[in-house]
This record gives sequence, C-alpha cells and structure tokens, in this order.
Amino acid sequence: MNSHLNKLCLLLCLWGMIAGCRPEATSPGSAQAVQSEAKETREPQNSVAYPVTVTDYRGQDVTIQKQPQRMISLLPSHTEILFAIGAAEQMVGCTTLCDYPPETSELKKIAFANPGSISLEALVELQPDLIILGGDYHRLLAEQLEKIQVPVLSFESQSLADIEKSIQGIAKATGHTSRGKQLIHQINADIQAIQEQIKPFQERGRPRVFYQVWDQPLMTAGPESFIGELITLVSGENIFSDVKIAYPQVSEETLIVRNPDVILLPGLKNNQQADPREAIATLQQRPSWQEMTAVKNQRIYIIEDDLISRPGPRVVQGLQKVAQALYPEAFPKP
Repeated sequence: MNSHLNKLCLLLCLWGMIAGCRPEATSPGSAQAVQSEAKETREPQNSVAYPVTVTDYRGQDVTIQKQPQRMISLLPSHTEILFAIGAAEQMVGCTTLCDYPPETSELKKIAFANPGSISLEALVELQPDLIILGGDYHRLLAEQLEKIQVPVLSFESQSLADIEKSIQGIAKATGHTSRGKQLIHQINADIQAIQEQIKPFQERGRPRVFYQVWDQPLMTAGPESFIGELITLVSGENIFSDVKIAYPQVSEETLIVRNPDVILLPGLKNNQQADPREAIATLQQRPSWQEMTAVKNQRIYIIEDDLISRPGPRVVQGLQKVAQALYPEAFPKP
C-alpha cells in the first residue's frame, strides 16, 4: 500500500515536471531571503500604473485593467513565485499540488495540477480576476477559460529561462515589478556563487550522473529537461545527454554500460517520505547494479523532488543539493 502511495506521489511530481532559496554555504543574501522579505513588506500599490499589458507564453498580449485581487494559480511553481514577490494577499486559490510555502494551506484548493482534473465551475465560483496557468500543459484550459471571459496568463515552466520570464510577467501583472527584478537578480547571483564554490574541485573531471525519475519502467532526465539543465549548470555530465526526449525511458543494460559516478533519486517529503536509507539500500541490493561505480562508492543521493523538478524561486536550493552530491568536498559540514 505504501509503495503504491509513493508511486502515485512521484507520478504527480512527474506531471509537474512535464508541465511545469538560499544556498547553505554561499552568499548570505539569497533568493530565499528575498522571498521571506516579500512576505513582510508589500510593494507600494502605486508602484505600477494600470492598465498594463503582459505578453504571455502563447505570444498573446493580455491587458490587465487594474491590480488583480482575486488570483488563482494552477501551477506550484507559479504559486511559489506569487508568494516570493509578495502577491500572496492577492490570491484566492491554487491547486492541491501547491504546497509551498505552508501559507498556501489558507487558500482554496482546486483539484490537481493536471488539466483533466480541473473543474471550470470550481474556478469560476471563486470569481477570479486573473488565473495564472502553465504553457502547453494548460493550453486547452486557457482557451476554455477565455471563452467564458475569465482573464488568463500562461507561462511555461520547464527551464531556468522560463523561471525568469515567469517572474517578470507575473510581477508586472500583479504590480510587483521591483520585487520581481530583485528576485531574479538574487537567483542569478546565488547560482553564480554555487558555480564559483565548486570550481576549484573540478580539476578531476566532471562526475558522470544518472538521475532516476522512475524505477518501473526505468526513466531518467534528459538534457532538455529542467533537471538535466541543473546537472549541467553544476558541471555534471548527464550519462544520457544524447537523448532528445526530456524524460526518456531507458534500459537497465544501457545504464550499466554507461556506469555513472553518481546516482540521484527523487525523494518525497513530510509524511510521504519513505526512509531514504531504505530506498538507497534497495537500489544497492539489485544484483545487476552492484558493479556500477556509483553503487560501489556509495555515491547515491536522494534530493527532495520539489526542489529539483519545480522550476520556481527555490531553484537555488535544488541546484545546491545537486552540487553537494557531485562535489561534496566543496561543501564541508560545519
């Protein structure tokens, strides 16, 4: 039963990847600090002159007549952006997958983040003045909402570039442009700080990395995925960098031949989290895996799934976890 529950939770996380912060040992001014400050200090209401026009992922120019006060977010990454820039008080709802920050519990929760389970009636009932949703993932839903004259903005959530575009667009639409600029600046600075921290330890070459998205069937993160991008950012070599699909199914035989130095596994959280030691032990006991370098050297790491698969303000936390797994000597324990 627990195994089925864990698989369901991981599948939902994978849906989020297909749709769509502070490093512990880097700069003291971090993206996470920016988010905390945003909760405490509201941007002046007159800092943005309305109406404003925002070009969204679809290339549509969406004109917003006045500052939204009843927003709904349909992607966890967009919800985190809204909280990070100080727009939480302008929200009335989000999806049941929107679980960070904890204050999301105070919002009305609507279905899951996959389009087929979202009720138009439930959305309209909240009388939203703006709904922020995903790009290709929510394209049909966006069209349905526009037909009933509900204002929508679509932003993709697949890469670091998408994070910046989403923050810029959402900040402009909600009246928090300066917060958005500050958050983007801090994220970029924190990423650079992590890269500088690991640079002295790269002389021995780039670690060969396998990220296991799913076990049955065996799936990984390709170079076109957000996870693949994070691995590359911290000078890891994705052993499946030759695939063109974001999250391809791969064979165990090919994995063994490519022989990774490091294996990364997604971990759930809170009461959903299985014991990481058990998950690692199970993998180590697979007969065909025991000769792989990562297994022999005990370089198997579990990273909280939301940090590495949710392209949002906490990207720096996820990136640092990957960097710590690839270059542990760069992050000495206190």
